[in-house]
Order: sequence, then structure tokens, then C-alpha cells
Amino acid sequence: ATEGNCQRVIDALTRLEDGAARELTPKDILENVVVKIADEIEVDVSTHAWKVTYPEAMTTARETVIDGVRVPFLGLATLIASKETYREQDSVDRQRLLDLARRSSAP
Repeated sequence: ATEGNCQRVIDALTRLEDGAARELTPKDILENVVVKIADEIEVDVSTHAWKVTYPEAMTTARETVIDGVRVPFLGLATLIASKETYREQDSVDRQRLLDLARRSSAP
């Protein structure tokens, strides 16, 4: 992660209704594991997804286009791996994702 990329994230999140991200600096994102932004929606920002590295994530990344903007996102297996943390909500999310994966691969 670079300060420039962190600033782009802050700039984008500042457009949310309450502008809560305006108070952040790139240093806030770079120095913390997770930064929670409570605005019209709640957003967690992190420079890494726990044990999943960016190069690993990109090997299985998926992509969609929204309003002409390319939006990459984690593949299901990588998203599940990213939820292997100590956080209770990640455990709940991981179980739901595992259930989804089982349903998706069922004959």
C-alpha cells in the first residue's frame, strides 16, 4: 500500500453522505490493521486481508464493471481465506461463505 493509494481510498469514501472519511490521513490507514469508517454505510479499510497477500489474491480475482468502472474483487476461495481471523464477525462471515461455496458446487 502506498500513501497515494490510501489517499485515493479516503477521497472516494469522503463522497459518502456524512463525509466521515475526511478526518482520515493515509498514515491512519497505513499504521492500523483496520480502520472503520461509520458513515451512511459502515466500511472497514485495511491494507491487507489478514493472511492473504495482494499477489495471492490477484491470481483468483474476479472482476465486474459498474457504471463503466472496472471493479476487481476477491474470488470466493480467497474471500473465505481472508476471513480466517480472530474476529467473531469474520467467523460468522466465513461460515456463511463456506455454506455458499458448498451450495455452489452441489450437483
